[in-house]
Amino acid sequence: MNDFKALIDLIDMRWFLVMCLVVIDAWSIRLILKSKAPLRETIWWSVIVVLCPIVGCLFWYTLGPKPLIPLPDDRANASAA
Repeated sequence: MNDFKALIDLIDMRWFLVMCLVVIDAWSIRLILKSKAPLRETIWWSVIVVLCPIVGCLFWYTLGPKPLIPLPDDRANASAA
């Protein structure tokens, strides 16, 4: 009986980890789509993140194009102009 409970706990933990990975991948792909990269590069980065979720996210974070999110100083300058 204890083995069955341990198996159920393990399955629940696996689903939790899978859901965390899906959320991280979705967040990464959203930021890739918001980046200033050309369409071809955006598609390649998205494919890499989907096929190799953990390593792809790390590679994109370190080597990939950065999203077009204005910095707080840029927002202040834009509203003043």
